[in-house]
Amino acid sequence: MSAHLSRREALRAGAILLGAGMTATFIGCSANGAGPPAAAQVDTSALDELAARLRGTLLRPGDAEYEARSASANGRYLSTRPIAVAQVADEEDVATCVEWSVQNGVQPVARGGGHSYAGFSTTTGLLIDIAALDSVQINDSDGTVVLGGAASNRAMLTASADGPFFLPGGTCLAVCYGGLALGGGIGFNTHWAGLASDRMTATRIVTADGNILDVSDAQHEDMFWACRGGAGGSFGINTAFTFALAEVPRHPVTHFDINWSGADAAGAMLNAFNILSATAPAEFNADAYAQATEIGSGGPEAAIHVNTHGQYIGTADELRDLLAPVIAAAGEPDSQNITEMGFWDAQRIFATDEQPSHSWGDISRFASDPIPESAVGELVDLLVACPSRSDDANGSIWSLGWVGGDVVNAFGRTETAYVHRGMSTLLRPTTVWPNDAPASVGNDLNQWTDAVIAAIAPHTPDESYQNFPNRALTNWEQQYYAENFDRLVDVKTSYDPNDVFRNEQSIPVRR
Repeated sequence: MSAHLSRREALRAGAILLGAGMTATFIGCSANGAGPPAAAQVDTSALDELAARLRGTLLRPGDAEYEARSASANGRYLSTRPIAVAQVADEEDVATCVEWSVQNGVQPVARGGGHSYAGFSTTTGLLIDIAALDSVQINDSDGTVVLGGAASNRAMLTASADGPFFLPGGTCLAVCYGGLALGGGIGFNTHWAGLASDRMTATRIVTADGNILDVSDAQHEDMFWACRGGAGGSFGINTAFTFALAEVPRHPVTHFDINWSGADAAGAMLNAFNILSATAPAEFNADAYAQATEIGSGGPEAAIHVNTHGQYIGTADELRDLLAPVIAAAGEPDSQNITEMGFWDAQRIFATDEQPSHSWGDISRFASDPIPESAVGELVDLLVACPSRSDDANGSIWSLGWVGGDVVNAFGRTETAYVHRGMSTLLRPTTVWPNDAPASVGNDLNQWTDAVIAAIAPHTPDESYQNFPNRALTNWEQQYYAENFDRLVDVKTSYDPNDVFRNEQSIPVRR
């Protein structure tokens, strides 16, 4: 196949390969719910042809940067490696990679930061590294920003810091904003500034036919609806986004960080925090967690670290009044810091750098009301019994109190693909362990996570956050998308009828 094959010829070749009305079997692509994908086998000449067509660089096994650029951020998926990594220079390169993948029956998978919790930015097909698409263009005149598909939280924070506008998002600096926004996008400012996906006004996307579409509420409206909460990996590869910015608060901002220890404090604090989160004003944005730490002389009940931290858009005295029931319930803190500061100073505190490579498991459950105190007691019992408690292997239970509120709930459940409106908290058991730990460590911690969710499930809606995917979910369609799932299937079928973009929990094609 010529290196100078035109786009029309490329798409024709791909159509022949796929067959009329048939779904392709892509090398390196596993069906939804299937096991690990088979290793791709592609002739060297085909890879040579792709390399010649790219403005960017094609990395192959043995190349100096291949190992680093092909590795997943989650150590659980380090063994899954692509046949090549296409380091694209621009969105035309992205389209070329998609065309080439269709022609050669290879699974195309895009990666911005590589932070998919379930390893969905890994493949044994072609990994399309869009890291070069990292531009940030802020327009102060109309309060908007245009981000490249791989622009990170760090890039956005750096570009906007100390300015009049802010884009609410996550706290991990290395995570790409686009991936965050496609699945909703929650963070320490969601309660007052809304979801990232709700602030999206347009996006550019490379679809399975190699076209580059401008998508908004004025064109390709169905795709735009899907991109606001339908998560990445199903509809195409997003190369740019436009967002409406929020004005930075003019009021003082009070940052707080409060710590306790022990099982009794964990139960009392989590219960009081969940009650507060259900009625807290939009200005209050906080989370809380209890972590099972390495067992010392005090036994497992004492070895639990308890924390709540966040920000309040207002004075320290106002915040103390809000937190009074939590502190009264949990008792005198081991330490506390409540400090008024500038808005941007608080955002810098929340920002976290990439951690050394490790393995982790994550799952979540939305709550529309505080779960019963008895259920919180079950969670504390599970923390006390958590396996593999050490400095580098442990389990935590989080309550994210900034996922709902009036700003988020101003949108209806079907208005965008993000369905989780009317929620007060997101409950989230999280486990971490070293990449080189025995398999039993990860297995034990994953079983512990299942037990935590089993204790939470009877008291919560059957809904989970799609940006914290977990391959073990058997009804992910309901949990991530609920009543929006059928419409997402329609969009998928319209734009990607041959299921080119897929993973174990991608939106399927209607059969």
